[in-house]
Amino acid sequence: MATRYDEIIKLRAGKAAYNIAEEKEGEWVSFIPNKQFDHVLKTVLKSVRGNDIDNHKSFWINGTYGTGKSHAVAVLSHLLGDPVENIHEWVDYEYKSDDVIRQAIYSLRDKNRLLTVKLSGVEKMSHAADLALVLQKAVTATLRAKGINLPNPVLTDYENYIEHIEKNPKIWEPLIAGDSKLSSIVANSKQLIENLAKCDLATFHRVNDTLRSVDLDIRLKNETIKQWLVEIQNELSQMGTYNGLLIIWDEFTDVMDLIGVPVLKELQDIAEKFMNAENNSYLFFISHPSAFNNIDAEQLKQTDGRYHRMKYNMEPVSAFQIMSRKFEVIDQEKHEQMYRMFYESHSEMLDIYIQKSNDNQSTQEDLFNLFPLHPGTATLATHYATVVGSSSRSVFEFLGQNDAIKEFLDSEEHFLNRDLITSDYLWDYVLKVFQDDVTNYGAVTERYNSYINQVGNQGTPYMAVFKGILLLNAFNNISGENNNGLITPSKTNIRNLFVGTQYENDVDHVLQWIHEQGIIQCAPGEMYSVQFSAFPSGEVEEKKNEMRNVQFRYISQILNFSDAASVAFKQRFMQRVIRPFGFKFYSNIDNEASLRSQIKNGRKEAKGSYLFFALLLARNNEELAVLRSFAERCALDRDDKDLANIVFIVFDEVFTDQKYEQFIEFQAHYACASSHGFVDQTKVHRDHAIAMIKEWMDSVQRNNAIVYINGVDKQSISVKHLSSIVNSSIAPIIFPYGPDAHEDLRQKAPNTFWRAQNSKEIVRSFLFATSRSEFSDINNQMRPVQYLLQDCLDENLEWKSDVPEGHPFKVVCDKINSIIKHADKSLPFNFDEKFSLLVKPPYGLYGNYAAMGMVAFALRPWVNKIFDTQGKPRDAKALVDDISMLFKVWDENKSNSKLTFKFQTPEEGKLCKELINLFNLSGKDSAYKDVSSLKDARYAITGDFLVRKGAPLWSIKYAPKSAFASFPAEIPITDEIKTLVDDIVTICADRDLRNPALINETLKLLEEWRIDLKNILNIDAVFQEGFNSFLMQIDRIELKPEEIEDVKTYVKCHLESTVGYWTEEEITNAAKNWRLEQQYLAFIPETPSGGNASQTPTPSTFTTPSGFSSYQIVEEKRAKAKSRISELTSLDEAKALLMSLCEEGNEWILDKLNK
Repeated sequence: MATRYDEIIKLRAGKAAYNIAEEKEGEWVSFIPNKQFDHVLKTVLKSVRGNDIDNHKSFWINGTYGTGKSHAVAVLSHLLGDPVENIHEWVDYEYKSDDVIRQAIYSLRDKNRLLTVKLSGVEKMSHAADLALVLQKAVTATLRAKGINLPNPVLTDYENYIEHIEKNPKIWEPLIAGDSKLSSIVANSKQLIENLAKCDLATFHRVNDTLRSVDLDIRLKNETIKQWLVEIQNELSQMGTYNGLLIIWDEFTDVMDLIGVPVLKELQDIAEKFMNAENNSYLFFISHPSAFNNIDAEQLKQTDGRYHRMKYNMEPVSAFQIMSRKFEVIDQEKHEQMYRMFYESHSEMLDIYIQKSNDNQSTQEDLFNLFPLHPGTATLATHYATVVGSSSRSVFEFLGQNDAIKEFLDSEEHFLNRDLITSDYLWDYVLKVFQDDVTNYGAVTERYNSYINQVGNQGTPYMAVFKGILLLNAFNNISGENNNGLITPSKTNIRNLFVGTQYENDVDHVLQWIHEQGIIQCAPGEMYSVQFSAFPSGEVEEKKNEMRNVQFRYISQILNFSDAASVAFKQRFMQRVIRPFGFKFYSNIDNEASLRSQIKNGRKEAKGSYLFFALLLARNNEELAVLRSFAERCALDRDDKDLANIVFIVFDEVFTDQKYEQFIEFQAHYACASSHGFVDQTKVHRDHAIAMIKEWMDSVQRNNAIVYINGVDKQSISVKHLSSIVNSSIAPIIFPYGPDAHEDLRQKAPNTFWRAQNSKEIVRSFLFATSRSEFSDINNQMRPVQYLLQDCLDENLEWKSDVPEGHPFKVVCDKINSIIKHADKSLPFNFDEKFSLLVKPPYGLYGNYAAMGMVAFALRPWVNKIFDTQGKPRDAKALVDDISMLFKVWDENKSNSKLTFKFQTPEEGKLCKELINLFNLSGKDSAYKDVSSLKDARYAITGDFLVRKGAPLWSIKYAPKSAFASFPAEIPITDEIKTLVDDIVTICADRDLRNPALINETLKLLEEWRIDLKNILNIDAVFQEGFNSFLMQIDRIELKPEEIEDVKTYVKCHLESTVGYWTEEEITNAAKNWRLEQQYLAFIPETPSGGNASQTPTPSTFTTPSGFSSYQIVEEKRAKAKSRISELTSLDEAKALLMSLCEEGNEWILDKLNK
């Protein structure tokens, strides 16, 4: 008959770990893939496939001890590197029901095979500089083991030294003999070469030290290890069997612990090099989560950019199974008798500790196999393995390599009393880990150290319960969202740890004593939290009252405490919603008017094209009823326009008063800890509060809600289907004419089609297309627009006669054309201003392929009929930019003057055509070949036609009869023709013509005098003789015929504008000034040779024949010139003015300049 537990069960030796470096042939095939492995496999396949540059990067997998991560990576190495025939059996069996993964593996292997290079632990590294040598050794060892001889060997740093030694024996023999450290490990150069050939790291360092001691610098040929690895890869690729490297580094935690960030930086360079599209090699690190402990946030962010960082967690069921394997049952009958007696007497234990399992039957069997380990202890141990973890002390060693457990099993007393292994054993085992991690466990270890003697003096039951409470606190403090409810330090959980044990009857008495002694006080909710006793008495209660009345009076304040609720709604509830949306959380605030105002303000903050969700959540069922009634009233309120098109969602899942109080508890302790500078506790309590919000959001998503919108019958929905309901039912109610309201397009277009983007390519397609079939050849991402067109347009892009009523495409196009049609064409037309209503309901256009295509198609009829503010028509190419700019303005909510255009009136268009014909502006002699607007016509007349004629247009009014000598008959210049000429001159001179009456008068006169004026314009003499005639009749200058050319030269030199812009007044003034200048210069006597110039008479000593004061005119010119000079803003302008004086000035001016 057994007298000890170890006569019934014994502990198995060995570690539950897979050794990649020493795996046996075929050992990997025992691996059974799960969903977690499948996720890792898909990530690796996507990266190695290389068709997505963003995913083409190395890997870093981390998990606690025993998760199977090393075995998983070993499987990956075989799938990527073994001959395909060697993986067929495993792949076909394990993925026989998953064609996608199976075919992905084989498809990848058709093009890729990676050579696996294995490293483990520190590999004798002592600092980051050793990395290159360690990698070179591992790679060359792998090449030798595989029998691979590269066609063009790539020398390692070791081989570079060997080469130098072989070529220079006369240098090395004295070096070895003269260096005691080097000669202590090798006798001669031959032995040195042998050691280096073995990639001996110590020898390499001794060689380096020797070279430094004699100031000998031998340049190694390898510039960087990353380039060396790429060269190896390229050589392999040339051979054809392999086309890349897979460098697996197991136990990488040891490297990070020993060397840390410096080695990580070196590896970052390699990983970054491998990311280049032309490379096909990868790093694969396997580590414990603690490998990241000493990496700051910025460095950790950099690893995300270079590695796929993947967690490989252990499921609690797996932990139970691995632990249970530590017990080998010797006496099956006796063992079964004992555990059945325990669990039949305490059946609630199974209910409590398997309820959270995803495989109840397996967990129950494992708990049976683990007897006499108490189920509470087993649960805490698996929590330690799966959530807490340690790189140095694993939970599996808790049973297998724990003297205290061995002593328990060997004790006759424990067996006789039917004692169980309770949680205090686990505390003793993990205490060293807790003591080494002050950040996470300092509070509980400090409490343990402070009261160990006081509690110990009370006896073993007191110490066991005390340790159990501390263990729950330790796990609870760091578990966050992984808290399954069984590790909170509640009175119930503490009791459950000792049900059926030798301490069961002592628990309540011990708890009372611990509370009364102030060791760990029992807080409201019967929580024995270590942190509660850290603050002055009454402070927590005072803070809780403040929280209830101010910071968290309303549920919406809880939801907005962190981004947890927002992230959950955006990334989970609305993950597949295709239209942009905004949202805010609201709750009952005891004032309906104020709540309405808050919701309306929230709507105003969202863009017009966005859906806006007023998310209403309640604390309890009473509030829920109030919110439902409120939402229904708002949705039915037709008088309050600001509430229109708001989606009210009232969620069924309430927070509950109990959880509200628990949240207040966490927040109060968070605030107190923060005020006292308790950093660790501050984080713990804040994390717990956030975890509550996350859990609530999880429950909300699993439950139902009621949607209220625009007076439509309220709709009860399943929240987990919210995305599809928004797309198919909610968005079309608010935006029935948005492209996403088109069911066929919405269902067939992928989500990427609806992503907000500004695409000139889709605009170009719609503006330039000549047939509907062209849309079948556009970019794949854009191609779904075909579904938008199929019911509306025929092959020639004409509207079908049977377009469905309310079709979004037709409605939007009609609306745009209606806006243009009814616009006042005499006023500027700003696209943003005129079309902004298309952003709002019922259209809701925003930058996506479909919306931009709709606007582009609507504007097709207006190509070359819309003009910029300078009068230039907007052709299709220009409209591409305009439409793109319009959507950019809408997206950024900023106006832009570049979107201001004008529409030419019919009268302006008619006049443009008349002037083109009248002045032959499209003829072969015309410099303007693109006259398509009235503005263009004006420029062509003034800047080209009249320049060729050499005189202003008004000259023809003064043409004498002799000007018509070449014409068969004289054409009388009637008063009506003169008026017509004056009208055309005014039109050409007005830079911003806004005179419809003048245009109408001009058109009327042209109807009557078109032929006569055209004939006049064709006679060149009319312009020159008319201009001369005008000069001759200018009053008071008494011009003589022989002076005409001088006057013309003077005018050309002194008028800044071209001939087409000369006015009659300007010419008159210029001619008068010419006459005055002639008189002034003639009055100055010549300077006698060799003598001084006679004094210039004062201006008052003479007058012009016409009685004008030349002094007055000259002074006016002088003032004007000075003003002009003072307005010069740059040296270049001043130089240009002086150069003009050089070209046009007389000798006196030149003399002045030369002085």
